[in-house]
Amino acid sequence: MDDSIIYTYLSGKATKEEKARLRDWLNQSPKNRAYFFDLKAIRNAQRVTNKINTEGIEDSLARMNKRIDSIPYTSKRAIINIWLKYVSIAALLFICVSLSYLYITNPKDVTNPSNDLVTYTNEATDHSVKMIHLSDGTVVWLGRRTVLTAPSAFTGGKRVVCLNGEAFFNVTKDPSHPFVIQTNLHEVQVLGTSFEINTDEEAGICKTILMTGSVQIQDKSGNNLAVLTPGQQALYSQKTGNIEIEEVDVNALTSWRFGLISLSNVTVNEILRCLEETYQIRIQMNTASLENRRYNFSFKHSKGAEAALKQLFYITGMSASIQPQ
Repeated sequence: MDDSIIYTYLSGKATKEEKARLRDWLNQSPKNRAYFFDLKAIRNAQRVTNKINTEGIEDSLARMNKRIDSIPYTSKRAIINIWLKYVSIAALLFICVSLSYLYITNPKDVTNPSNDLVTYTNEATDHSVKMIHLSDGTVVWLGRRTVLTAPSAFTGGKRVVCLNGEAFFNVTKDPSHPFVIQTNLHEVQVLGTSFEINTDEEAGICKTILMTGSVQIQDKSGNNLAVLTPGQQALYSQKTGNIEIEEVDVNALTSWRFGLISLSNVTVNEILRCLEETYQIRIQMNTASLENRRYNFSFKHSKGAEAALKQLFYITGMSASIQPQ
C-alpha cells in the first residue's frame, strides 16, 4: 500500500476508489491494520499537540478520532521518529512525583501571596479530566481525585498554588514571578513551561519525564542526581536512593488529560488490568498464547469498555468478554 493513500485518507481527502483500496488492504492482515493505526496515532498526536496552547482546545479534542488502536512494539520506528519531531511542544516538562524528597529547584520557604484562595476539585473516580484557568492565564488539567488550591489573583513575587493529586500545568511565562507548586511531599518552581506532577504518598517513587529542553534533578540536600535530555525518564527510589534513566514515549505518558489512556510496551494482562480498573468490570480472555508479546495500546475513555475490547481483538486476534460482577 502506498503511504500517500493512507495520508490522504487520514486528511479526509481520499476518493471512493482510494477508500476501497485501503479497506481491501486493511482486511488482508492484522499487520496491515497495525501499520495503519501506527500512522493514524502519530497524526492524531500531532493534531492534539498543535492545539494545546489555543483557546479552542475543547473543539480540537472533539475532533479527535481514536488515538492508537494498536502499535506493535516492533513496528516501523523510523516512521514514528520522523513524525514525532512534529508533535513535540517547546519547553514541555513532565514530572510525575510520588512520595519522595526530590526537588527540581532548591527548596525555599514560600508563603501564599494572597489569602483569597479558591479550591478546585476533580472528585471523579474514573479517568475524567477537569480543565481550569488560573488568573494569570495558566491552564491546569486535574486528574481524578485531585485538589488544587490557588489565589483568586496572584500578587507578590511568586505565584504559589497547592496540589494534592495529579495535574498537568501549562504555565504562563513570567520570569519576574516564578510559579511555585507546593505539595505535602515536595516543591517545584518554574518560570514558564508545561509539566506534570503526580503525588502519591504510598509509592515512595518519583518520576521525572522531559520532552524538550533540559532539567536538573536534585535531592532535598541540593545534591545533583541527574540531568535529563528530551525523551528521557528518571525513576528515583526514596527507599534505595537509586535513580534509573530510560527512553520513554512522552506523548503517551501525558495523554490522560485529553481523555486518552495510553499504555506503552505492556503485556495483554497489563492491558486487561487497566481496562478492569478503568471501567470497574471483570474481563475473561485466554491470554496463554500472548504472554511473551508486548504492545502499545491506547483508547479513549469515553468510548466505553466494548470499544476498547474491540481494539484489543484487532491487535491480538483473541476475543474477550465482560463477566457479570
